[in-house]
Amino acid sequence: MRTQKRLEKISTTISLLGLALGFSALGLLIVAKEHDGGASIVGGILGILLGAAFLIAACLHWKCGDQIQGGFQVEEVPAAEIVSEMRQATGAMCSF
Repeated sequence: MRTQKRLEKISTTISLLGLALGFSALGLLIVAKEHDGGASIVGGILGILLGAAFLIAACLHWKCGDQIQGGFQVEEVPAAEIVSEMRQATGAMCSF
C-alpha cells in the first residue's frame, strides 16, 4: 500500500509541475508577442501567475501531501438521513 501512495504522490506532483510549466510558458509567449498592447500583457501576466500558483501547489503537495491526506476521514451516512436533511433545508428555504 505504501508503494501505491508514493506513486500517487509522484504522479500528482508531476501533473502539477506540468501545469505550472505549461501556463508559465504560455504566459511568457503571450507577453513576448503583445499584439494588442495592454490586453495581451495582462493575459500573459495572469498565465504566469497561474503557473506560479500551480508550482506552489506542487511544492506544497510534495512536502505536506501526507499530512493533508491523513487528516480526512470518510464516513458512510444512510441515504434516508441525507434526504431528511435536504427536506428540512428545503422547508426552511420555502418558508421565507
